[in-house]
Amino acid sequence: MNLTNIDSSGSTAFLDQELIRSRIKNFWGYGNLSGDIWFVGMEEGHNESNEILLERFKATAHGSIFDIYDDLKVDPGHTRWFEDDAPTQATYRRLIYLLLYLKNGIEPNLEEIRDFQIKQFGRKTSDHAVLELMPLPAKSVKESDWTYGSSEVEGLESRKAYLEQYSPERIVKLRHMIREFNPKLVLFYSRTYLPYWEKVALDTFQEVLPGKLSIVPDEKTIYAVIPHSTALGLTNADMKAIADQIYRMLLRRPSAGVSTIQEK
Repeated sequence: MNLTNIDSSGSTAFLDQELIRSRIKNFWGYGNLSGDIWFVGMEEGHNESNEILLERFKATAHGSIFDIYDDLKVDPGHTRWFEDDAPTQATYRRLIYLLLYLKNGIEPNLEEIRDFQIKQFGRKTSDHAVLELMPLPAKSVKESDWTYGSSEVEGLESRKAYLEQYSPERIVKLRHMIREFNPKLVLFYSRTYLPYWEKVALDTFQEVLPGKLSIVPDEKTIYAVIPHSTALGLTNADMKAIADQIYRMLLRRPSAGVSTIQEK
């Protein structure tokens, strides 16, 4: 086993290089690829210890899609969001708001969002997928927070090198996955990475709501880009406007949009 120290602070934490390579090759996220709606972010966050990171890598070794709760019980800091009486998580909250709005045509309240997060979000039996373009969890986008620089895995000497090395093949793979499963909606949640999303869609996004929603529709899938759930200045009114616009577009689709969609 080829182990490498990944903690520049000097604590004893190791990742198997083969675990890193496997995750880069295979990992995509959580939920059900047969679902109508795919949420796609840039990458998972990582604020736990490197020992927990190792356990997460082991739990998701050699697979691509996982159950966001059942398969990650090795990380209590993560699974607490899916246990009884959990608070709503900032990123999940607005994604779930959109999902429930698009399914039902009405705004969900906070308790409905919380209940969905605890019981249904990102599950293998769900009707949606929660995916990441890039496979390695990151503390932030700062180079100083790059965790994997001493791994000796090709292309991981810096975050910049990692994106240059691995994003092109991941973009192509994601594009192929979308064409294989034909979700009704692929929603990218970060405007910062718009150039990456355009490479997935193979088209230029058109702004529908300035600064808030950009769209590319094709024959089978609507591609949409919105700000990250925690973006500064994003309001509940913005989210309702985004949800309304996507909802109307789905209703106009020949396939009647999301399979569970209800007209108001």
